[in-house]
Amino acid sequence: MVAVAPAASTLAMPVFYQAILDQQVIANISWGTPGSKPIPTVVDTGSYGFWVAGPDAIVNSGSPYLGQMGSCNETVEPAFNWPESSTHAGPYDQNGLKYPYGGAGKVITCPNAVNDTMNFDHGYPSIENVQVAVADFIHIKSSSTTCRGAHYDKSIMGLAPIPATIPGPMLHPELLSQGRVGSSVFSIWFDAPPADINEPQMGTLLFGDVPAGKYSGDLVTLHNAGVDRTEKGYYYVAMPEVRGARIDSKDGKKTTIPSVKPDELPLCLMDSGTWGMKIPSDDKAFYAATGLEADSPFLSPRYPAACTDIPLDAGFELAFTGKDGKTASVKIPYRSLAESAGMEPNTCRLNLQLGDNECTFGGTFYASAFVAHDDEAQTLQIAQGAVAGSAQGPPKGLRL
Repeated sequence: MVAVAPAASTLAMPVFYQAILDQQVIANISWGTPGSKPIPTVVDTGSYGFWVAGPDAIVNSGSPYLGQMGSCNETVEPAFNWPESSTHAGPYDQNGLKYPYGGAGKVITCPNAVNDTMNFDHGYPSIENVQVAVADFIHIKSSSTTCRGAHYDKSIMGLAPIPATIPGPMLHPELLSQGRVGSSVFSIWFDAPPADINEPQMGTLLFGDVPAGKYSGDLVTLHNAGVDRTEKGYYYVAMPEVRGARIDSKDGKKTTIPSVKPDELPLCLMDSGTWGMKIPSDDKAFYAATGLEADSPFLSPRYPAACTDIPLDAGFELAFTGKDGKTASVKIPYRSLAESAGMEPNTCRLNLQLGDNECTFGGTFYASAFVAHDDEAQTLQIAQGAVAGSAQGPPKGLRL
């Protein structure tokens, strides 16, 4: 697929990314009429299903064991109180639907589903009559017994390529089957990172198009290697070349950073719902090439400055070679990986896992790249994203 002009049959919503606070792709969705409080929704290319916490939904935690209830119960807030919406339809029985995540470390119970309107800010038009599962119970495996302030998801929009046998509401297949979007593709891109690391980086999720002008450099087409795996239904790409320049370098000369097992390169999971990134680079070689160091006793790198002081242009590169032989280089800013203060004063720990032969491109990658997913063509298209001005308001040509 190549970039085409926006079609009439496209739908879009605003998304955001925020280093330190939440390194996932998030959409604030206000449901129904009148609209609910905006509910942070994980835009997750690494899972199935579409659910939102309903009225009086409970999140349980406090036990480190799978399937065992903990001592902590909280009422989910914010949540979608669908009976108060004048535009809802349903509820529809879901036969005990459950969504497990992370090896069943998190299990969402959704007895019903409803249809209603999704509303957004920043001038994006509403999307009417969308079906979503309504959760009444969220169980999280956790050793923490602090019953206030724990992180939990209020809603997840799964966008992984869906096998036909998966039950429950699914947004992308629904939009396609109803003819509400004209293409199996969906694209995600972000504006340039803000100068203030504490401000969100704004982006767009667009169903039905691969728009031009939202990326820089070449847009390369890659095979979705997920279709070749025994476990179907996920997005994977071949491992790209990792390049880095020392942060104290004056000429910015980049070197290729070797992997832990150069002859056994893993495939890379494209998962916008995962925090940070994993790359199979040799950690010592990565530190030598970049000038970073391990934030011991943690396994993550650290930058030798406070998170707020990391330069916007500091980062490493991933170079993807497409089917046509062209290469797309995607720069991953260290600021976008900022997680917390490091173990040494005036340093910043980065949410980047090195040294294992694993590869996951989480929300941080999506905040840095332009990514188009095409389930029909079984491809992904990748280019350098985070282009200034690319996500300021809804794209032209949206169906209203």
